[in-house]
Amino acid sequence: MHTLFSRTLAAAALLCAALNSHAGDDPELEQLLATPVYAASKYKQSAAEAPAAVTVLTQGDIRSFGWRTLGEVLGGVRGVFTRYDRTYTYLGVRGLSRPGDYSSRLLLLIDGVRANDNIYDSVLVGREFPIDVALIERVEFIPGPGSVIYGPNAVFGVINVVTRNAASLRGQSLAVSVDSQRARKVQFSSGHEFAAGSLLVAASAENRPGTDLVIPEFDPGGGDGHVHGLDGERDRKLQMRWSGGELNLSAIVSERSKTIPNAPFDLVFGDRSVWTDRMSLISGSWQRLAADGSGWSFQTGLGFYDYHDFGRYEPDRLLTTYQNQGRWWQAELRRTIRMGDSQMLLLGADVQRNYRQRVLSTVFDAGGPTVTDTGTDSSRYGFFVTNEIAVAPGWKLGLGARLDRQTTDQWHGTPRLSLVWQPTQAWVVKALAGEAYREPNFYERAPAASGEAWNETLRRERVRSYELAADWRADERLRLSASLFDNQVRDLIEQVPRDDGVLIYRNVGAAHARGIELEGEYLAASGWRLRASLSQQRVRLDDGSEPSNAPRTLLKLHATTPLPGLPMRLGLELQGTGTRYTLTGQRLGTQLVANTTLVWDPPERVWSLTGSVYNLANRRVADPAGPEFRSDRIEQDGRVVSLRWALAF
Repeated sequence: MHTLFSRTLAAAALLCAALNSHAGDDPELEQLLATPVYAASKYKQSAAEAPAAVTVLTQGDIRSFGWRTLGEVLGGVRGVFTRYDRTYTYLGVRGLSRPGDYSSRLLLLIDGVRANDNIYDSVLVGREFPIDVALIERVEFIPGPGSVIYGPNAVFGVINVVTRNAASLRGQSLAVSVDSQRARKVQFSSGHEFAAGSLLVAASAENRPGTDLVIPEFDPGGGDGHVHGLDGERDRKLQMRWSGGELNLSAIVSERSKTIPNAPFDLVFGDRSVWTDRMSLISGSWQRLAADGSGWSFQTGLGFYDYHDFGRYEPDRLLTTYQNQGRWWQAELRRTIRMGDSQMLLLGADVQRNYRQRVLSTVFDAGGPTVTDTGTDSSRYGFFVTNEIAVAPGWKLGLGARLDRQTTDQWHGTPRLSLVWQPTQAWVVKALAGEAYREPNFYERAPAASGEAWNETLRRERVRSYELAADWRADERLRLSASLFDNQVRDLIEQVPRDDGVLIYRNVGAAHARGIELEGEYLAASGWRLRASLSQQRVRLDDGSEPSNAPRTLLKLHATTPLPGLPMRLGLELQGTGTRYTLTGQRLGTQLVANTTLVWDPPERVWSLTGSVYNLANRRVADPAGPEFRSDRIEQDGRVVSLRWALAF
């Protein structure tokens, strides 16, 4: 890791040496540190006031670093790492990302509305995420337990994606992208303002034909490990949003199809198998708030999730199709009460009714199709209360509690405690403690094979978390922060093979993660910006072993600068990942990947041009594989060159 650290510092030094005097201040830089956050407390407050070590990334960051997916955006957050198995992108936080986990220990919100599906409780962050990243205004990441106001899944963090409205996208825009992997993408948006409100309509379509791969774990009988054109991808997205004073309405429809190249779950290697995810979210929110934040808020929504795949499976090589259907309705009512200048009280209740949770499989053999249909429904109710109390000048105490009830379980309580000390405008120190939980989801409880019983022995996962965070604004342009954290997970749910090789879910014990995160950010008057973070963490299971896919070190550097005399901005991203282990205990060494983006945005012009190079040095990197793969590691893409042209009219 010393070599990785040295290389990153050297790259930063070279970039900073090139940053001389440039034209004018960037208004975005002035606004960055003052950006309000919502997800930490369910009402707007500054990042300093929030009972969490919040990270906010903006649309400006997305453009500057050429991020193409929500997963790449979140990869810019300290302490967060990703794993891509050439089908889905998974998230890990503070050293924990377990096999068979579909990022279900995180809660995803879109404009404050829950967006985890009700089959896997998954967080879709690759190209399967239902919104194009060009429509994201900002992303708030709240690390630590959030169950006290959000209920299940907010175990390691909450992701709130705030989308752009018609006011920020006035008029029409068209963007076309191509890259060196022969991918093609078009994105269109139209925003109009009316007397009663504003309407945004946006759509995008992307086709990626896929690349040729070599997977040496497969013997010559399967094609000598070569696959041709079986890594393709296609996605379609449509979004409509109405913003009209107290009322907001939103509709999102998306579909992503992926051709699977590396034969998970014993697919026949070399066959064409396509996995498709469809998600639709319809939501509405109403709020009536006074100037001090007091008032009522109500939101409700419908969710639709469908998964479909087909392929032939070993050993009999019979064609099989799987269809998963999830349908749910949810609603939430909140009341915020400002009590003088010393307290902000939040009272709330929410409900989610899962009126369809279904898995349908069909096996085609000589005797005709054999159909297995498994389904259920479920409900969850929750009540929560939080109070932030100014107990003394510069001191704020936060108290929170929640009660939840699942359809088949008893009431379950979740507490949270925070103490925020702000002795000066420059210093903030936060002591945070709380608990969170995750219920076994439908996929984990469903029968592993036809004729078997439901997996009713699974217990809910629970985490107890402690954190001490400090933030220092050394001057108006320099921010330094640090966090010490300790997470203890009990009744960990993990995917493991049975004696017959079938993958099932079991409570496998406990895990303990502790570490430190350091981050610094500098915003220069001349317009350049530098942000760097270092995370050192250690994870241990209850038997003392180190789990797979648990990097001890994460090192990140993000730098942007305007180029002198030109309407261009250059961005550099360095992502360093320390040693990780695969499921079989093989060591994946330190990896360093650099990406660079150049944005050409001429003033008083209606067009802009963006060029990006990903994996600039064409490094060979890999991620640990899950238990569903024969391979122990998944090779990632080499160098990719991308070009994006945008027109506003």
